[in-house]
Amino acid sequence: MKRLMAVFLVGLVFLSFGSQARWDKVWDKEVGIVVVDQNLQDNTARLFATEKATGDLYSYNAQSNGWTRASGPARSFVSSGEGLYRLSSDGMTTSRYIAPDNWEILPGGAALTLIGGGKKLYSTKSPNGDLYEYTGTSFKLIENGRGRAFAAGGCQMCSPVGETYGYIYKIATNGQSVSMYPKGFGEMTWKKIGGPASSIYAGLGASAPSVFAVDPTVGTLWHYQGGDAWDQVGYSGKMWAIDCIVESGSYNVRETLYGLSPSGNDIYKWGGNPDPDDWTKIDTAQLNKPLKSIYAGGGQLYAVASGGRLWRYTP
Repeated sequence: MKRLMAVFLVGLVFLSFGSQARWDKVWDKEVGIVVVDQNLQDNTARLFATEKATGDLYSYNAQSNGWTRASGPARSFVSSGEGLYRLSSDGMTTSRYIAPDNWEILPGGAALTLIGGGKKLYSTKSPNGDLYEYTGTSFKLIENGRGRAFAAGGCQMCSPVGETYGYIYKIATNGQSVSMYPKGFGEMTWKKIGGPASSIYAGLGASAPSVFAVDPTVGTLWHYQGGDAWDQVGYSGKMWAIDCIVESGSYNVRETLYGLSPSGNDIYKWGGNPDPDDWTKIDTAQLNKPLKSIYAGGGQLYAVASGGRLWRYTP
């Protein structure tokens, strides 16, 4: 198995710099978490955020530039790529969003955590953190699914001409390996694909599953190429965000990866080449620094600035 070995380079010079960008403030309240609920089938996206002071979840209306309360506080909110889900504060109930303050309770939804992506929903459950997949009627155990961290990607049955899967990736409980499930078409087992890693980010992938992993020693970013092959595509960052678009009527996939610098002062956009220097700096002069976090989805990039205000980027 190929380890995610890294070479630490100092004084990175990015090849190009973006032109003047425009950032629009979309909420003048301090936010907690942000969820971009993108439908991978039609690429529509809904923006949700929690108000930090109360923990209440609000949905954004782009036409009115207003916010509507969607839920009270919860342990977590996640998007699966086909819907928004909520884990109750006590961990006893998982629900699907229907409309503001209208949620459908799923059977067997008690959980420790929720993981969403690839048009699929997963949960970890007590007492041992076992991994379960929601089938549409119940939560089904995935054997050997325990892990330190998870990310879900791919796109379940998105292609009109062939079978495509939703994938879930995990970092082993000891942090020393990265695995994917399912292994391949018709192979409903785990496949070890790399490691070690401190965090993982899942994309869609077209010809091969797409997942990014962070080296736990120096923080460099690596992209999975299939088999046991990985390419270094970035240096250290505070966090990363992936915007995934599936072209209508096909399974042509466009992934856009963004990175927030370790200082939180800069955002970069990856050019797509297996080169850690292939990044373009995005102008963030309008935003109060350091930035707290970035999010992407539905063709949009969002940033939470110092002070907790939420901003949307327009190239």
